[in-house]
Amino acid sequence: MDAALSGLLVGLLAAGPAFAQQPPLRLLPRALPAAAAPSLTVVVVPLDAAARTQVPRLTYLAEQAAAGTGRFEVVRLADALEADAARAREEKAAQAATAFAEGQKAYDELDTQKALQQFDAAVQAYEASDLSRHFTDMSRARVMKIASHVANGDNKAAAREISDVLARNPQAEFSPNYFPADERNLVEKTRKSVLAQADKTLEVKTQPVMAQVFLDGQFQGSSPVKLSGLSRADHFITLVAPGYAQEQQRVSGAEVAFTLQPTVHAPRLRELVERIEDGPESKGRDEALKALGTLAGTQQVLALLIRGTPGAGAQDAMVLRLETRDGHNLGYAAGPVTASGEAMEAGVQSLLANVLTGDAPRNGSKPVNHFSAGAPSANRRTAGYVLLATGAALLAGGIYFGLEASSKSDQFKETPQTSARGEALKSDGKTFALIADLGVLAGLASAGAGAWLAFSEGGGGGQKAAPASRPPEPPAEAAPTEAPAPAPEPGVAPPEKAVEPAPEKLSPKKRAEEERRAREEAAKQERQAREEATKQERRNREEAAKKEREREEAERREREDAERREREEAERRKRQEEEQRKREEAERRKREEERKKRPALDEDDLRNY
Repeated sequence: MDAALSGLLVGLLAAGPAFAQQPPLRLLPRALPAAAAPSLTVVVVPLDAAARTQVPRLTYLAEQAAAGTGRFEVVRLADALEADAARAREEKAAQAATAFAEGQKAYDELDTQKALQQFDAAVQAYEASDLSRHFTDMSRARVMKIASHVANGDNKAAAREISDVLARNPQAEFSPNYFPADERNLVEKTRKSVLAQADKTLEVKTQPVMAQVFLDGQFQGSSPVKLSGLSRADHFITLVAPGYAQEQQRVSGAEVAFTLQPTVHAPRLRELVERIEDGPESKGRDEALKALGTLAGTQQVLALLIRGTPGAGAQDAMVLRLETRDGHNLGYAAGPVTASGEAMEAGVQSLLANVLTGDAPRNGSKPVNHFSAGAPSANRRTAGYVLLATGAALLAGGIYFGLEASSKSDQFKETPQTSARGEALKSDGKTFALIADLGVLAGLASAGAGAWLAFSEGGGGGQKAAPASRPPEPPAEAAPTEAPAPAPEPGVAPPEKAVEPAPEKLSPKKRAEEERRAREEAAKQERQAREEATKQERRNREEAAKKEREREEAERREREDAERREREEAERRKRQEEEQRKREEAERRKREEERKKRPALDEDDLRNY
């Protein structure tokens, strides 16, 4: 019994420190994973050129808002469209986590050599993962690698690693559980030195599209961006753009340019985004979002449609959360937000919160949609107003020519039939009557088509829209006030007035042609900029290769000089040894000769002695 109790006591004493390192027990009930969180991807669609520069930042903002609710499994659209590469990066992160756990186990068992190897393997694996997500994990692995150096007594290696870690992550924590007071003092001294010398700048550019820029795991905005206040060390840059392969490099210098490579899904993504841009308040918008959700492989799509204006001012924003399966709008909000800055982010955050906090119920078993009921899209509305104005002008011209035809008829009745003027009045009356009929018919058709385009639903088949981001348009009867066309004064040439608004009828096609030319011009400029960036990058590589060759040549010369000095030193030592050997040999021979010269003692001498 005494032996059993003693063994139990020893076991408890040995297990006490291990239990102390375990996290405390959770006595509160935890939520059971009855149903997995729905997967969701985020897409931001700019509705004009002024909003395009805000897309990467707003995408990051929407992704963070969705992840912050804890209700969704947020799948980054760029990762969903590059599934194999994203899966490989996550596998590297999983390998790193396993190596870190093995290193922690070895460290706890006082096998610090094995712990050092495992932590170093974790750092290498994390560098090949997505550092926009796992940079903090990599820093933690490097801190534990430093702790292993300290435990092994390798203070020089620990000091180098401390400086390298703090140069990229000045907020890295060094726990007193692993670092003695002297090492923590060195950490704080190095941290202050790094922060005091943080005067480096770095400009990041990308082609052919803008991208989210992450520096050492921290989001820094959209490219091109110029970063300042950096430490004088190499930094990890991660670039994310939907439809393009993720770029991640360890960079130095003051400027770096990247050429992003499109993925196989890039054309399809561009096509769907253009469909949404063309009909942001139509049924086609939801169809395109459903196709986008299917392409990304997610159950829901969170879409942010935004229209900006140059400079300060208000812009329209629409947030929509849609179910990929049948297009049911789980959330919808719209409203004006400021064009830029913190106020814009606050306005967008408010709209996102309204859409992400709860799910809208269905209309029985039918999905609810928010198409444009009474608020057509901007292009549709503009074309409608043009046709309305044209119809009003044609109606006015028809009425005028009708009055002229009636006047010519009265004059013809009062004119003698044999008069030449009577024939002229008859001919003019018929012409004016024909023009009046054509003008009235064309005016009615144009006004009807314009009213349908300007004030019809536009998307068809959807539920009544929620409050739109813009105030409702005026009713149909107010439309003619935009382009009033009263009957002209007699004597004014009516044909010119009847065809005056005609060029506006082609404005949608003209606008599409102008947009196409603008896109081609922008693409041409982008190609030129890309070629220039490629040339500059090639020059930088050649310069770097030249410097590398010069450095290697200098190192080779230094090695040759060192080897020559070693050979000379070896020859000098060899000569000294040879001279020493010769001196010793000469002294030995001298002693032998002296011994031979001394007379030998015979027995009589010994007796006498």
